Amino acid sequence: MTVDGDNGLTVDHWDVVVLGCGGMGSATLYHLAERGFRVCGIDPFKPGHDKGSSHGETRIIRKAYLEHPNYVPLLNRAYTLWDRLTEESGRDLFVRCGLLAMGDRDSHVIQGQSLCYAACDLPHEVLDEDEVRQRYPDLGIGRDWGAYYDPLGGFLRVEECVRQHAEGALERGATLYAGESMRRWSVDGTGVRIETDRRTLLADRIVLTLGPWAVAQLNLLGVKARVVRKVLFWYNGAGIQSYELGSLPCYLVGPGKGEDTFYGFPSIDSRGIKVAEHNIYLNDRVDDPRAVNRALAVNDEPIIRRFVADFFPRLKARRTQHTVCMYTMTPDKHFVVDVHPEHPQVIVAAGFSGHGFKFASVIGEVLSDLALEGKTKQPIDFLRLHRFYGGTN
Repeated sequence: MTVDGDNGLTVDHWDVVVLGCGGMGSATLYHLAERGFRVCGIDPFKPGHDKGSSHGETRIIRKAYLEHPNYVPLLNRAYTLWDRLTEESGRDLFVRCGLLAMGDRDSHVIQGQSLCYAACDLPHEVLDEDEVRQRYPDLGIGRDWGAYYDPLGGFLRVEECVRQHAEGALERGATLYAGESMRRWSVDGTGVRIETDRRTLLADRIVLTLGPWAVAQLNLLGVKARVVRKVLFWYNGAGIQSYELGSLPCYLVGPGKGEDTFYGFPSIDSRGIKVAEHNIYLNDRVDDPRAVNRALAVNDEPIIRRFVADFFPRLKARRTQHTVCMYTMTPDKHFVVDVHPEHPQVIVAAGFSGHGFKFASVIGEVLSDLALEGKTKQPIDFLRLHRFYGGTN
């Protein structure tokens, strides 16, 4: 401990402070504590909250990555770490139920899956329209659609994963100040000074995993980021038995030529199937994450209703729940994971663009590498900031 010359208060000194302890931050805290360092996390909410991006019960996990094959090595490590966390927890955090990717042959879903399978040696099945109908007779599919079945796909129980990472960090000696808001942070010599609404901290390193609150920092770094509002829906009703876990895998559907994508999960409880669109509505901008509209807007549900009616024809769909989350979008829809270009004691991870949670386990490990060593053996060059500094951003 030291004494703050400005106000005479005692100030704790940490090896690393993690600002924001949602999906990425809780995993970072876990990996730092596992390595035996003096680490502290700060978050205005408790682990597993529903105010940011890492909530809504489930998130898809898959190795066949249509967004870009460069993600696959990170996913290989993420799978190992999720398995380890699941075993450690004694809970069913990671459920391998398979993934069905299907749609128009010119859709982003099918084209992206094709490119990934061509570049990476991953197990999969190629299914034609008749084979899909035979295997999943209660799904409604379009004519001449293509399909891939990924046996490695499944889902993560998102809030439970966040809580398990946080609990594991605390068990390993970390401190978590939940319910505290960060007022400001600043570089202080070779370290960092952090002020919350309750205390002042000094640290050798700081990791910024701020979720939708990261936009201002990204903009300062030359990344034109934005936050968009997204809505998740659950439906139950007569006919739900055809779409329960065991009868239906997770799914990605590209019904047209282009990037429009729906995704979802089999029914795992009384709320029924979970359904959402991924990149159709990207204009519902959020300027203040604390003030995001969490009620249903008039345009939120109609496109989902039409998809559910077409894709689940046996279900007499009755909405049982909705929740709102946020995507922090980068211009190229890829993550930002890097050391600050001017301050090596500052590590930044943000802009996960609606497809980041499945990587939380490995991103936490990568961020602990960067904080402690300034480098990582994981292949993250395509996620670094330099890609925005070539005049194309």
